[in-house]
Amino acid sequence: MKIKNFLKITTDFIITILILFLVLLIKPLNQQLRTKLGKLLGYFMYFVSKKRRDITLDNLRKAFPDKNDEWVHNVCIRSYENLGIVFAEIFWLHYASKEQISKMVRFSSKSLIPDTIKRQRGLIVMSGHFGNWELMALSAGLYFESSFTIIVKPQSNKFLDRHINQIRTKYGNKVIDMYNSSFELIKLIKNKGNLALLADQSATSLKDIYVDFFGRKTLTFDAPAQLALRFQIPIILGFAIRQQDGSYFVELSELDYSDLTNTSEGIAELTQRYIKILEEMIRRYPDHWVWQHRRWKHTIN
Repeated sequence: MKIKNFLKITTDFIITILILFLVLLIKPLNQQLRTKLGKLLGYFMYFVSKKRRDITLDNLRKAFPDKNDEWVHNVCIRSYENLGIVFAEIFWLHYASKEQISKMVRFSSKSLIPDTIKRQRGLIVMSGHFGNWELMALSAGLYFESSFTIIVKPQSNKFLDRHINQIRTKYGNKVIDMYNSSFELIKLIKNKGNLALLADQSATSLKDIYVDFFGRKTLTFDAPAQLALRFQIPIILGFAIRQQDGSYFVELSELDYSDLTNTSEGIAELTQRYIKILEEMIRRYPDHWVWQHRRWKHTIN
C-alpha cells in the first residue's frame, strides 16, 4: 500500500509539473490562440481515452435518441473542444489580470445579483458544468464586487487541486470542500453569505432524489433545494455561453419557488425546476455541457 501511495503521489506531482509547464506556454497567447490550443487539448482527450469517449457518445444517444450518428459524433467532438478550451482558459487565469477577466465575460443583468444581495437573505448561485463555469465564478466576484463561497469537489491529485483552488480564490472568492461543508455552510448561511455551486453531476447519496432529466428519472443532489427552502434563500441560475469571439455571455435568472414549502414534495419540485432549466440550456447548446461524466449512473427506468 505504501508503494502504491508513493507511486500515485509521484505520478500526480509529475502531471502537475507538466501542466504548470503548459501554463507557461499559454501565458503569452492571445485569446484566439488560447482557443486553438484548447481545441487541440480537446482532440487529445478525445483520442487518448476510449472509455470517456464511449461514455460521451452513450450519454448523447440517451439524451437525444432522435438524432442520427453524424449529429451525435459532431456534438461529441465539439464537447471535447469545449472541455479543452475550458482547461486552457483555467490555466490562463493563473496569470490573468482583473481587466483581462472582466473583458472576457458579460452578464445579462447588472442589477439582479446586487439587488438580491441587498435583500440581506443570502444568495445561492447555481450553474452546471456548462461553458466555462470556472471563469464565470471568478468573473462574477469581480463584476459584482462581492465574494462568493464555492462548493468544490476536490481533485484526487492534491498538487493540482491546490493549484486550481489558488486560481479560484485569487480575487476574493472562497472554496469549501463538498465532503466537509456542513459546518462552514451553516456559518455562511447565518452570515447571509453568497454561495455558488454546481449540482448537475450524478449524486451517490441515498438521501438524494430522482428527478426527470432528458426523459429519465436520474439521481440528483437535493441539498441546494433543502437549503433554499429551509432558510428562504434566493436562487439565481447562471450559464456562460461562449461567443464567436471567444468571450462569454452569462444568462442570469432568478429561480422562483415562492409557491413551495419546506417539505419533501417542495424539495423535489424545486430540484426538478433547476434540472429542467439546465436541460433547456443543454438542448440549446449541447456542445457546452460536459458529457464525459456518467450522469445516468443511477436511474429509475
